Amino acid sequence: MLGNVKNEAGLLFNKGNFKLVKKVLKKDEKIAKHNHENEEIIFTVLKGKMEIFLNEIEKHILVPGDILHFDGVNFINGAALEDSEVSVTLIKK
Repeated sequence: MLGNVKNEAGLLFNKGNFKLVKKVLKKDEKIAKHNHENEEIIFTVLKGKMEIFLNEIEKHILVPGDILHFDGVNFINGAALEDSEVSVTLIKK
């Protein structure tokens, strides 16, 4: 098979230089403050609406199609403003 289709939540792909995680969050579910010091992050909203903070000072309201890129040395936290699905790509520096 040439392609690999996955649709469940959790760690979908884990290769040498990147990981792809799909998160499914209920309204008001939180993402605890954390960082990924040795990675670049691409945070993509697939469904719903997310409120995301970087370093607890920079606020982003993200809707489907929005893509937030940041250096993983920064801390992320946030909450689902609606039932939401996001994909998080972590790329090693």
